[in-house]
Parts: sequence; structure tokens; C-alpha cells
Amino acid sequence: MKQDLMKLIENMGQIKKRFHSVGGQSMPVHNIIYDDSEFSLWKQEVQLELQEIFDRTHDQFIWDILIIVKQGFNSWKDEKSFNDLQGGLQAIYKNIDKYYPKSEQDTELLEENRMAIRKPKIFISHATKDKDYVAALVNLLEDIGLRESQVFCSSASGYNIPLDEDIYDYLKKQFNEFDLHVILVLSDHYYESVASMNEMGAAWVLQKKYTTILLPGFEFKEIRGAINPRKIGLKLDNDSNDVKEKLGQLKDTIIDEFGLETIRDVRWEQKRDQFIKSITEMRTQQSIGEEAMQILQAACEALDGTIIKTADLSGEYLQIRNKEFITSQDRKNVVKWYGGLDELVEKELVEPKGDKGQIFTVSKRGYDYIEQSK
Repeated sequence: MKQDLMKLIENMGQIKKRFHSVGGQSMPVHNIIYDDSEFSLWKQEVQLELQEIFDRTHDQFIWDILIIVKQGFNSWKDEKSFNDLQGGLQAIYKNIDKYYPKSEQDTELLEENRMAIRKPKIFISHATKDKDYVAALVNLLEDIGLRESQVFCSSASGYNIPLDEDIYDYLKKQFNEFDLHVILVLSDHYYESVASMNEMGAAWVLQKKYTTILLPGFEFKEIRGAINPRKIGLKLDNDSNDVKEKLGQLKDTIIDEFGLETIRDVRWEQKRDQFIKSITEMRTQQSIGEEAMQILQAACEALDGTIIKTADLSGEYLQIRNKEFITSQDRKNVVKWYGGLDELVEKELVEPKGDKGQIFTVSKRGYDYIEQSK
């Protein structure tokens, strides 16, 4: 509280004496303090007091000093960070009453200030059918340093809408009460989802910051709706160097927005590569069997993209134009080709027409799949 923070600031002169030199013998000499246990304890206590003030007031100056405390000490720039921190804490000391309410009226003013300056939060807008890709993204955000309370993702346990909450009221609260950074996870599924399109529209109307991530198989030219199609986004099946660079930029943006501690390069590269590997594995899992591939290729070559499945007293058949796939009524052969068609339907590469289960046509996803396989 107030007296605790004042005592910590008054003790800063003694803490400064904990600086010590490292280097020499052809190595640059630096005065450092980050590895001193007494300084580390003092810094944690300062951070705790400042965080308490910020949670009440959302004061921008307090936030700026908190970022110095969290990010500023890493050996070579310890002296500059300490001087910046010292100046900031002395300014707080001189205006200490500003940060601690003395009356009910002061408390109301602090609450108004808290509502005016909103906490940052990541809002992941996506289609439910893409939840596996999004789960990998949430894991990466955790690795960067975000907590559950700093991320909203409707399909991820712990990050979604709490029990007994009204869905639309809760979503409205996210847009109204937080400084949202919306991550739009775009795909064919996204544009088929009314809820996702509403989220995109809300982000545009309320002028929220946003980042676009394109899932494998979705192209920049397919972006439409309320967002700017010319804005640079991250395409997860682009060249690996491009993906790594864009992920690094996203990481740096999030660390800056949330005032997180910088993640070490070695650890970041490890977590980033794990994310890329998981995306690649999910994409590979979408590969199809030999029979399914033959059916899909033939259907894509047909002008109408139509597959016909019939049965009569003479047997069961699967045709595309004049080509018959079931050339033998041996049950094993029939099941093999019907299984290929079922696989295409399950992976949404073809779509049934009508309710009789006899006519199927290639979906956009199916045409894209064949194009990419080339």
C-alpha cells in the first residue's frame, strides 16, 4: 500500500549500491544489477505495489514504469533502466496521494479513469471447425507469456465463455470493456460462419486493432468483408522463412502491448518451430486416400464436377461422366470406392446434393485441394 511503496522508493539509494562490474580482458565492461538477489526482491516488491495501483487506476504513467520493471533489466542496459526507473518512482513519490483515494468521491473518479483506460486483451475470432488450428495458436500465445484472463477464444477451454453467462452479453462485454487486439483466423469455414462474420464486423465498427492469419489452403485474394484485403497478414502455408518472420513480429507486438517480459530467443525459436510443426501435421492429416484422390481428380476435370452414386438389381455404381469406378461387384471392391467417396464427404471436399445420397458435387475446398496437390 501507500506507506510500503514510499518505503521502497526511499530505499532506492541503497539498492543502487548493488551494481557491480562484469567484463574486462578484451570484453566490454558493464555495470549490472539484474543478477543481484537483494535487487530482485526489491524489484518484485515494487512491481507488486505498482501493479496494485494500475489494477485500480489504469494510469498510463504507472503502466510505463511497470514495463521498465518487467522488461528493462537484462545486464547490458541495467544502468539506463535503473535511471529511468528511479526518475519514474521519484515522480510517483512526489504525487503519491494521486494514486491512493482518500474519499468515496476519489474512489468514483478512479473507477471512471479505470473505465476510460482499458486493459489489453487478445480476441481470437475463428470458425468452430478450425478449432484444432486455433488450439495450437492459443498454446503459442501462452508460450509468449499471456495469461488466461488476457485471451478470449470461444473454442478453447479456460479461454471461453463461463458457465451460465449469456453468450451475446459476454461477447459485447469483451468489445466494450477491453482494448481488444482481434486475431482473425481466416478460412473457408470462417466465411461460412455467421458468428465469425459478426465478430469481424464488430471489430471494424469499433475500430479495434486486428491481425489476419490465413489457414492453409486459404488465399489472400479470397479475403473479403469489413477488413482491408491489402493489409499484410500471416499465411500459415507460406514460405517457412516468411511464416517465422511474421510470427516474430506478432510476438513482439504482443509483448509490447501487454508489457510482458521478453522471451529468450532460444526458447522462442523452440516454441515457434513447435507451432509450425503442429500446423504442418494438421495439414498433412487432411491428405486423402488413393481411391478418394482418383474420384476427386476425375470430378474436378468434369465440367459440372458431379459424382453419381446409384444402385439397382444389377449392382452398385459410382460414375463421373462416362467413367465407372466400380468395375467389379465384388463386395470388397464396392466398399473400397464407396469408402473413398465417404472420405471426400467427411473432409468436405465434395458436397451431397439433395437428401437421397445419390448426387455429389466438388466443393470449393475440393478444387483448392487438387490445385495445391499439383
